[in-house]
Amino acid sequence: MNTAVATVDPLQASGGPPLGLVVVGTDGSEAGMRAVMRAAAEAVRRGAALRIVHAVGVPTAPPTSHGDRPPVIPAQAAAARLVEAAAARVLRRHPALSVDGDVEVGLPGDVLLDAAGRAELLVVSSRGRGGFANLLLGSVARFLAARTPCPMLVVRGERGAPTDDGDLALDGDRVVVGIEGEADVPTARAAYAEARRWGLPVYAVHAFAWPGYLGPSEPAPHELKAVTEAHNVCLDSALDPVREAFPDVFATAEAVLGDAAGTVVAATGDATVAVVGVRRRHGLLRHLVGHVAHSVIEHAECPVLVVPHT
Repeated sequence: MNTAVATVDPLQASGGPPLGLVVVGTDGSEAGMRAVMRAAAEAVRRGAALRIVHAVGVPTAPPTSHGDRPPVIPAQAAAARLVEAAAARVLRRHPALSVDGDVEVGLPGDVLLDAAGRAELLVVSSRGRGGFANLLLGSVARFLAARTPCPMLVVRGERGAPTDDGDLALDGDRVVVGIEGEADVPTARAAYAEARRWGLPVYAVHAFAWPGYLGPSEPAPHELKAVTEAHNVCLDSALDPVREAFPDVFATAEAVLGDAAGTVVAATGDATVAVVGVRRRHGLLRHLVGHVAHSVIEHAECPVLVVPHT
């Protein structure tokens, strides 16, 4: 089932270039509505259209004697009203925004993953109910974070939600990104792009553990300095091509001794957004998200942008 509430963008009406697309999953909860309004603000900021998506769970009641499952039409109708109300609220704040809504029967992860295939950004809340219950606390979260084909923004709590007039509030003064090595160039690129949009600096951090082969004791100052310098070289190798692509973005980079997940989470206290990369896995590992990304999604004090890459 599809329900649409939209305004037509002048570019589309005149045969101009098509709009990009921001997709947001919602369930009618307060947290879900914050995600919708953040997604709307992101769509305006990007010059994109907005699609509001709700999943109606597949019926679990046993089939009738004729083999038919109970109809889901009443649930679809209620979901359509929910999506229409969300779209109407968006349009009151952003009357020129192109908005439509989708109500689909299926598992939330499957529905959102399908919708994200045509999007430049997927937006979800960190808490929900109904069709999107515990979206980022269980299997749906792992499914989306491990498989999303586009960047996914996790709206956590009230931080980073739009103000009453629809503008985005700058809750924080920097963009934080965790970098492991050269494989994180796409993650760094996404962080610098966010910083440029916000007009903020980047803080790139690379955390490392003390090599066990150097001994179990605390490192001497000269030993720590030498190992830190080696890790700073690793960090610079990941950031150099991104610095060249974003010469107007101010950034600081630091290699520190410590737990990677804990280091990035601690840095989110004064951040506008935290950016983490998620690598594609295959086979039995395809549903897994790395420890650092999982920890940041669960515990960051600001919205989290999940960037998929190989």
